[in-house]
Amino acid sequence: MGLRREYRAFNAALRSLYGREQLTLAEGDRPFDFDDALFDEAAKAVYQNGGFDVSYLTEPQAQALINETLRVLDTAVGSALPHEVPDTIRYALENNAFVFSGFKTFHALREVGLSMLTEKGDIKPFNDFLTDVRQINAQYNHNYLYAEYNHALGAAQMAAKWHDFEQDGDRYNLQYRTAGDDKVREEHAILNGTTLPPSDPFWDMFLPPNGWNCRCTAVQVRKNKYPASDPELAMKRGQNCTDGAKKAIFRYNAGKSLQLFPPKHPYFKAPAEAKQIIEQVTQEAIRAKRIRDMVEELPDNLTPDEKQAIAAHNLEIEDALKTTKGKPMTVEQADKQHANPNYGKGREYGINCQTCTPAYVLRTLGFNVTAKPNTRGSKLDYLSRGMNAWEVWKNPDGTQAVHVSVNDWLASKKYIKMTEKRWLEYFNETCKEVGIYGLSIGWKRGGGHMTVLQRFPDGELRYIEPQHDNSKGSGRESYDLKFLAKYGSATQHNCRGIMRIDNKLFSTDYIEIFDK
Repeated sequence: MGLRREYRAFNAALRSLYGREQLTLAEGDRPFDFDDALFDEAAKAVYQNGGFDVSYLTEPQAQALINETLRVLDTAVGSALPHEVPDTIRYALENNAFVFSGFKTFHALREVGLSMLTEKGDIKPFNDFLTDVRQINAQYNHNYLYAEYNHALGAAQMAAKWHDFEQDGDRYNLQYRTAGDDKVREEHAILNGTTLPPSDPFWDMFLPPNGWNCRCTAVQVRKNKYPASDPELAMKRGQNCTDGAKKAIFRYNAGKSLQLFPPKHPYFKAPAEAKQIIEQVTQEAIRAKRIRDMVEELPDNLTPDEKQAIAAHNLEIEDALKTTKGKPMTVEQADKQHANPNYGKGREYGINCQTCTPAYVLRTLGFNVTAKPNTRGSKLDYLSRGMNAWEVWKNPDGTQAVHVSVNDWLASKKYIKMTEKRWLEYFNETCKEVGIYGLSIGWKRGGGHMTVLQRFPDGELRYIEPQHDNSKGSGRESYDLKFLAKYGSATQHNCRGIMRIDNKLFSTDYIEIFDK
């Protein structure tokens, strides 16, 4: 029964940590609803299995409980973060909430397992067990979760603020401010007015929130309006105000670490085996959630299988680029020379069309990539030769994608050569579906080009030039479908043709052709 005594102490510590006043408030109106039935189902499964062990966290009932806790915390994060906050910050905070939810669920269900037995070690009747389960649920998912929800709200708000502070560097100082009413804690009131640059180590440890339900904040102030505080005195005050284990856990910066919850929170204390399984379970769940979210972002001109494959592959692209994708870009955000911003700064940026086309597609998915220059011996140099340009595209099943060659189309029509009229016919027949198409075309005067044709939902087929801007207002509006048809050669090499590419997977073997 030693573990039972440990959990009595564990809960006493949590009640002390969160504050009895706040836990009393949790008995009234709460800013969230928790699905208690999910906890009952998880507890019943523990009872039927004869107890709890950490491997149970992989079971569907436990997974549902983790996801329900995450849903509540995500509500706090979502309401705190402005829409314009980069997705890298949003995902990092959500991931921390996921891990926290996993550890919280472990402790709650571990207590459920302990509650199966009487003090003598006998298995309780189920109804007696269920009574205890509902008390555990009320404790973890009503009272504790109330404190945790409020903290997630405050930490997410400060993480978003910190991102804004970082954009200005030390141009402004930051000033610590309390809520200024009679509810302010004495130790936080001592820090009120502390004014230091963002680079000062003080903010690494004492950026609010500095306790459960802390309402303090930090704001930017002009250096000529408020005198700077003494850094050593400010640090000493901060350490004195957060002295003791309960308060010291808040010595972290949610914006810098991108952690919603203090790294030394009691939930994170668990056996090594439990930590390993929680890490595995939460990482798998995070991946599944990211894929679900990305599937929802993708347009409906893709099939469900295509959406699933592209969303999963986005994670591989993130790993290869060592970055996190953002929200899908509009045509305007992806085009207007954003895919090749250095066009005109050197010949190498005018012969890199094999990179500009996939850069445009990846930008529409939310990857903020740009085209690298075409230099001798590079992979881009390799892609600029013949059929090689198509190697960057794979089908959703991983097989090599194949273009519709101009020559195959000519043969199917029993035409001998291309004309302006036939080019337009070829474009419209091959690009029937709504989507983005890669076009490789040989010019009458020699050489060739890789570019983009895009069919829009209203039926329009447009030539989009990602290497240089040809959109309305660019001065190059004459570069349209008729321009391609006029200057396309009558005879073409077999490498020339069209492939729909918005429903393909970009091969990460060629990820180095992008800057980010």
